[in-house]
Amino acid sequence: MASRSMTRAHLHAPGSDRFRTRAATLLVLLLAVAAVLWAGRPEPTTAAWTDAVYSQGQIDVAVAATATDVVAGGNFSCALVSGQVWCSGDNSVGQLGTGNTTSSDVFVGPVRGELQGKTVTRLDVGTSHACAATDDGVYCWGGNDQGQLGVSGVASSAVPVRVASQTGAVTELELRASSSCVVSGGKGYCWGETHTSAGSSATPVLISGGALPASATVTDIGVGEASGCLTADGVPYCWGENGRGQLGDGTTTTSLVPVQVVTTGPMSGFAVGDVSVGQNFACAVGSGPNNALRTFCWGDNSKKQLGQSSDGAQVELSNVPLQVRGALTEIGVRSVDLGGMTACAITTGADGYCWGDNASGQAGVGYDESWVQTVVDRPSEITTGQMDIGQFAAIDVDSNHACGMSTAGSVYCWGSNAQGQLGIEGGPTAAPKKYRPWPVLQTWSAWG
Repeated sequence: MASRSMTRAHLHAPGSDRFRTRAATLLVLLLAVAAVLWAGRPEPTTAAWTDAVYSQGQIDVAVAATATDVVAGGNFSCALVSGQVWCSGDNSVGQLGTGNTTSSDVFVGPVRGELQGKTVTRLDVGTSHACAATDDGVYCWGGNDQGQLGVSGVASSAVPVRVASQTGAVTELELRASSSCVVSGGKGYCWGETHTSAGSSATPVLISGGALPASATVTDIGVGEASGCLTADGVPYCWGENGRGQLGDGTTTTSLVPVQVVTTGPMSGFAVGDVSVGQNFACAVGSGPNNALRTFCWGDNSKKQLGQSSDGAQVELSNVPLQVRGALTEIGVRSVDLGGMTACAITTGADGYCWGDNASGQAGVGYDESWVQTVVDRPSEITTGQMDIGQFAAIDVDSNHACGMSTAGSVYCWGSNAQGQLGIEGGPTAAPKKYRPWPVLQTWSAWG
């Protein structure tokens, strides 16, 4: 109490009025300088996910909102927030959709151009391109070396372009490497590198023929660096290169038309729903007896990405599906996603597990460099440490990083941050890698 009384006495001492006058004058000058420095820039705000995009000379401010999806590509990431797309990381070919090629270490957006005024329902990204589905079509941006934007005549586009030949309402959207695929009207279509006899195509190619019945209804599709898979009437079919058994048909023979994945053995009695394709391997979630939801993988196993664990038989590759073991032997899995040589799954209890390649920390199972495995040989729960991220609603992994969304709509990324793809302020200098989920910077960002 004595100290507070002395402070009040000091403030009212003779000469304090002159002090306050000078301080006020100084404050006005500082504010004037700040106004000049910030002229033409967006006003900082604490609202999450605010738009600092110059659109026709104007700056709009988006309403604060939580994310509904997040995806990881090659050195960049994108999030879906209130039906709009925000991206962070490498922008060398316009994959952030900002209209220029300036990279960003925080999420910027929303992506405008052809998406102006539209609500995005589905979003995915490849190595250097992104696509978004709306009620009236599919729009893509970024690199176009294989026609993956769905248009011809341009090497890349820093703003969304509408896929020239539309396939109808999209129920699934999947990108990887230089490929884009959708499910529409119960059929699967791909453009860019299709892994079919059509090769690279800027026009969507119907995935058909081979073992796939013409009357089959396709419900899910996945694509990787050299092959693709889809699910039709509960049965998985794959096409493309097969040198590591990634088509799962019991051979290592390449096929440019769909072949049926072997459904006897471990997968007997299971109907497949979710399917995903990585670099020379694939995984699927099957529903079996007593509503059991199990994960099966096939193809290359050089980074233990088939999830057999060191307690079981280790194989170099498997050209037929094997059930993922370890912690997921008896745990129900809701979805699986592959990127590079890493696999991640979300259980029915909304817990996240990853396995396989972890050279950049993309499996999310470490704390720091002093405790990290470069190869995770069994499904391991993603490390959350002291961070309250809740449970996972989405996980998307690529060759060197991954991102996830909590059930509360918060976005987290982990792995390599070489190009600012984790959305952490300060970029690679502040955080070259994160070995466990880290909150992205959900705040204002300015770019011209």
